[in-house]
Amino acid sequence: MSTDMNGIFQTSLFSLSSGVSIMVSSDSQYRILSDVFPWVEAAEIVNLYRSKKIDINNGRMLDLRAHIGAHIAQTMNGWTDRQTEEMVRYHAGVRVLCGLEGSTTTMDRTRIEAFRNCVGKSCAEELNQLVLRSAMGAGFTGIEICAADTTVQESPIAYPTEVGHLKNIAEKILGFGKKLRLGSIETLVNLKDMAQGLFTSIRLFTRGKTEQAFSKKKKLSKKLHSKVQKMVRLAKTNLLTKRGALATRARKQLDLCEHMLGQIKVWMKTGFHPKEKIISLWHTTARAISKGKSGKTVEFGKRWIITRLMGGYVTGAPWQKLGADADTQIADEVVMNFMDTFGEVPENFIYDRGADSKKNFTFLEELGVKNICIFPKGPRRMNVTPDVLGMARRERSLNESSIANLKTQKYNFTKPRARSSQTCDHKGFSPMLGFNLNTLLRDLGSAMEIRAEIT
Repeated sequence: MSTDMNGIFQTSLFSLSSGVSIMVSSDSQYRILSDVFPWVEAAEIVNLYRSKKIDINNGRMLDLRAHIGAHIAQTMNGWTDRQTEEMVRYHAGVRVLCGLEGSTTTMDRTRIEAFRNCVGKSCAEELNQLVLRSAMGAGFTGIEICAADTTVQESPIAYPTEVGHLKNIAEKILGFGKKLRLGSIETLVNLKDMAQGLFTSIRLFTRGKTEQAFSKKKKLSKKLHSKVQKMVRLAKTNLLTKRGALATRARKQLDLCEHMLGQIKVWMKTGFHPKEKIISLWHTTARAISKGKSGKTVEFGKRWIITRLMGGYVTGAPWQKLGADADTQIADEVVMNFMDTFGEVPENFIYDRGADSKKNFTFLEELGVKNICIFPKGPRRMNVTPDVLGMARRERSLNESSIANLKTQKYNFTKPRARSSQTCDHKGFSPMLGFNLNTLLRDLGSAMEIRAEIT
């Protein structure tokens, strides 16, 4: 075998070049996407939401193409901000997508995070709709299929317990008490120390399911609840004279803490949790959702409607009603979300038997949906042709596959890296954007008879 010795030579330590040129293959997924992505429409959407928070015509210049490219590359691969920073700096394909080829310009993770927080969840939703309309224009998807189902976006929180909530409330009150320099800070510190001691005693000395352990836990929990309630009342009294944005946020937090203390008191008296119970101090829209499954009876989070479209593309949105509920009135939300994207009514509406209700059928018939493929409860048969029934069964099962793909670590739909309700919603739309971009690249590769390189 012969040997190619090109590039094998000794260089001087003092002859380092400022940069090198690298050829990116025409089969690179990032190069393909940089050519077909609707940059002008995307920039208009991004600037619309940026202008709601900042003055986009003054101040430091932002390379919009670079930030949009980094954002969509991040959604396609599930990278963290640090990983995205490294990819933008060193990955040739990503640099082409960001419009940074031929330059040494880069960005750090703080700018990536600031850009994402500035545009918000609604921008991610509209970018996803833009990609879907582009795919529809290319003939890869359309209004033929609307196969929907609900799933839970689990919250990135610890298992919610009343004792844990009480400890967290005490820490929260002491935290903003120190920031606002409340006059009763010493009393708050003492009450917090006593609450921490009671919390530790409950954790260490009330284990097991014996009657004695249960009785002791109940007694200590009442004392813990009393201490935390005193902290809330004391902080609320001292906040009366405080002004400013921090004081306003502290009052809102105190109102939430009082609400949660009321929930805990109901449970301590009756042994039952109140309806629509708040389970997190920061993710206030998360609820305990009963699944009725042997593997996982309850999931803590927010229900989402996920709709599979023709060609395997997906769209979706958070369900407007918090917590668990029947799907007997879900058709309007599914179809309205579909029409927000395509502007037309779907030809085939597909849903499981949970949506089998007169209200859903009446709504869909009035809209003019051609085939209402809601699987019936009991022995009744679906009023469609055998071919349509076969299609409905296939799409119904494929919808489960699409939801499973969104919940993989690559897209990070469930238990996202987030610490606010708004960010959790954003991390619900972003996986759908990344999933649809990857699906679009798959279809473009098939149309051009090439295999896009995933690097």
